[in-house]
Amino acid sequence: MKLRSPAHCAPVLAVCALVACTNGGGLGSIGGGGNGGPTPTPSPLPPTSIGVGIPTGKIGVENDPAWGTVSGYTQNQTSQVLAFAPGSKITIKNLSSSDPHTLNVIQQTSGPPPVWPVSPSLSFYPSGNGVLGSGYASGTLNPGDSITVKLTNPGIYLIGCAFHYAELAMRDVIQVSASATPGPTASPGPGGYAVRRHAPLAAPRKTSDDATQPHLIDQTGHRFTLQSLGGKPLAITFIAAHCDDACPLINAQFSAAARAIAKAHIPGRLVTITLDPDHDSPATMRKLAKRFEADPRYWLVAGGKPSDVRAIMHAFGVISVEGERGYRDRHTTFVYLFNASGHMTQTMLASSALDDDIVDALREQRVADK
Repeated sequence: MKLRSPAHCAPVLAVCALVACTNGGGLGSIGGGGNGGPTPTPSPLPPTSIGVGIPTGKIGVENDPAWGTVSGYTQNQTSQVLAFAPGSKITIKNLSSSDPHTLNVIQQTSGPPPVWPVSPSLSFYPSGNGVLGSGYASGTLNPGDSITVKLTNPGIYLIGCAFHYAELAMRDVIQVSASATPGPTASPGPGGYAVRRHAPLAAPRKTSDDATQPHLIDQTGHRFTLQSLGGKPLAITFIAAHCDDACPLINAQFSAAARAIAKAHIPGRLVTITLDPDHDSPATMRKLAKRFEADPRYWLVAGGKPSDVRAIMHAFGVISVEGERGYRDRHTTFVYLFNASGHMTQTMLASSALDDDIVDALREQRVADK
């Protein structure tokens, strides 16, 4: 039994899509500005739509540690890296009441870091026969206009608006992957790209190979490997103990989810791993677990030897960036769900409903695995 994603075989148990702890991914602050100042908040878009508009606080701007500035394209009210499954038909709608926009594919890439051209030649006229790929252009979308595009070709595409690419940095990333579930709470994000370039790790059970795998240390002092946690559904995320923005929210929601799992007798487990092993020792993570009353039967809060933690982060493509205080508090915030067989089944963004979403997903997975 191996842990693998639906496509490209993601290793072990979890990958967190990459956003900054202090900015992006639907949490934290988002940029403001744009021509004409603030605009009304657009209505939430269905998961099969991409809204385009001048990047403002309502559309969303992210300073992503891997992709740089992404802005002006959204599946909800906050701009982000977007992801869809092959074969999807996506409606691209201009959310502006005054400005024309386009969606142009600048180039295809294998993942971050991106190469954003300074002055690419972006067409104002449609091309690509309605199929997203190299050379695709939506053509000019006047205010309120929309167009449908097929996402037939798997890949990672850098996109931009011909009208506002340079002046307003109106650009973003679209991934077309079999592992993608449409929607702002499901985009794999850059963290997932790095993961999928690696081979899967060992089977999730204790074997003679277990000694060669990176080890973690939970709040009880027990050493374990991620491979040893197989046999039940899992929800895993990475946090920094010194992060004071998104991480306390995620920790509180994992705490609530763990209590609900215990009460409902759901055979699932939560795992939180540090993203800053140089500062978050096992003792630090133990204090964090105590603060949030993490019962190790349902929720493991883990640190470990820095080299082991970094090996896990590297295998997953998880990235953390040092902030102003010297801690790595700009980092990934996605939660990945795996079934008891070790297959990645869903990704989630941290949100105000994360605890309920995790419990529902683990409960549904328990039924699906029977």
